[in-house]
Amino acid sequence: MDVTVVAYDGMRELQLAGPLEVLSAATGMTSAAVAYRTRIASIDGRPARTAGGLTVAPDGALCDGPAPDLLIVPGAGEVAPHGSELAGALTELVHRAARVMALCTGVFLLAESGALSGRRVTTHWKWCDRLATAHPDAHVDTSASFVKDGPVFTCGDGTAGIDLALSLLEDDAGREVARDVSHQLLTHAHRPGGQAKFAPRYAPSVDHPAVRDAIELIANDPAGDLSRSRLAAQVGMSVRNFGRLFAVQTGMTPGRYVERVRVETARRILERPEPSASLDEASARAGFGTVQSMRLSFGRVLHVTPAEYQKRFNGSALRPIGREHASR
Repeated sequence: MDVTVVAYDGMRELQLAGPLEVLSAATGMTSAAVAYRTRIASIDGRPARTAGGLTVAPDGALCDGPAPDLLIVPGAGEVAPHGSELAGALTELVHRAARVMALCTGVFLLAESGALSGRRVTTHWKWCDRLATAHPDAHVDTSASFVKDGPVFTCGDGTAGIDLALSLLEDDAGREVARDVSHQLLTHAHRPGGQAKFAPRYAPSVDHPAVRDAIELIANDPAGDLSRSRLAAQVGMSVRNFGRLFAVQTGMTPGRYVERVRVETARRILERPEPSASLDEASARAGFGTVQSMRLSFGRVLHVTPAEYQKRFNGSALRPIGREHASR
């Protein structure tokens, strides 16, 4: 299976090396019924320098060689300007490739070719809003770590590229091979949740005083009565007009916004290392009322359960196991 990896100045090392490591590990396994033949190509065949200062010697130019079975487009630290030389050089190759994988800001290069039109895609949470604004014909998923829509695969930054490559490997060679490669790389073939759990706290920018007052009320008392009717009464508006204005200003209904604030409140509680909060305590203090209600909201917003979130993000879970614990 022929794989072409795009190399250019400023690309991120992990986004180049991560997927290649997965494909290389699979190719070296006798149990894998698939082999990936990798070719690295730059615009003109000249060496490319990564964001971290490494020099990558390509095998040739993008215009050379056969149409790849898989084209991999790494991302960079910043979004390439519209109409860049690289985006133009990629357009023909994107449409010739059987499948395309774009990582992080590499998705913007892919978008320039029109390959994202009508497709569900993602990128790093930092760039999701910009991608949705610049390319409204694409359906941007802000929470998924990676998305596969037909022959177009997109993902966020960092290890999301490894996750996506493992998923592609599972499609090509089966679950067992993908699992064996993930074990070899000391990672999981299927990690729970998406990238929303890594994003910073949501802070919408609004200019209407009534909506600003409502947001302040929600922030000051997330466990209180935050029904739409009470919020509307507090800011002196009818329920209908308040709901419409709030959605225009924030991009979501008051109910969804309250849910998001409560999830973020519970996140902060569950992240506390000492003493660790119980799920009951977190659900009560965040305004959910029950652990089940909190679990449903975590699933919708973060795609992970509260217990899994606490296990992964609570600092106490990262403490080394002492001798007294190891002997138990």
